[in-house]
Amino acid sequence: MDLRHFVLILIHALAAAHAVAAPTKSYPLDERTIYSVRLSREEPTTCVFPGALKAIVGANVSTKIEDNPAVLLSHEVGADYFSLRALRDNAAGALNILFRGRVYALSLATAAEADRAVVFLDEPLNGGPPRKLSSEILRALIERARQQDRPAAQSPGMQVFTDRAQPGSVTAYRNFKATIESITRFEAEDALVFHVKLENSMAVAVPYDSQGLAIRLDREFFPAAFAEASGAIPARGVSYAYLVIAGGPAGRANLSVRENFSVIVPRP
Repeated sequence: MDLRHFVLILIHALAAAHAVAAPTKSYPLDERTIYSVRLSREEPTTCVFPGALKAIVGANVSTKIEDNPAVLLSHEVGADYFSLRALRDNAAGALNILFRGRVYALSLATAAEADRAVVFLDEPLNGGPPRKLSSEILRALIERARQQDRPAAQSPGMQVFTDRAQPGSVTAYRNFKATIESITRFEAEDALVFHVKLENSMAVAVPYDSQGLAIRLDREFFPAAFAEASGAIPARGVSYAYLVIAGGPAGRANLSVRENFSVIVPRP
């Protein structure tokens, strides 16, 4: 997991595979559909699946620039994403993606505006039954969010575009405050990862219930599905926590990183 860089999508845009859409797109997986992906010579396009890819088979596509392909492919074995870039003005190509025992077809062509990121979902964009994520997946989301704080570690051309905000919004308590340092959204999992700074103004440590951390949006409360938190803020010190909000009680929540969130930090 620590070798991969992942996507966070900017817009929840569901369209038919042949439709003209925004530079960032989301599609439900359907092996009966041929997905059109727009490329350019100047910008990479990153495609992300909800799990590791078994194989990629292409036409007019190669991972080796010396092959002089129409489209250059960048992919790490075992990763759930790959990046594409056109090497010619009127480049065209095709990919068959083997994923979970099924084949998904992509049609590639250059366009005036490239798709910067395309995410393929294994559930509908809206509604659908609630899906409980495993603790391993939730931990991995936190690690993926941490990667966004280390852009220098990412490989040029393999960077996956993410939807991320650094609001700096503060929730004030009597003797401490909680600041949202960053919010990172993962579209496929319908999850937000919050990086929170906890600052204690007291001369003694402030304990809190790390398993009761939650996020508030207007009148709605979203309990953390998973949290990495110490459970105490040191005296006149600072502590950091990561917490994951995944979906909602009725299915996908589709929360944006640009909402006005506050942090719920319960005391024991």
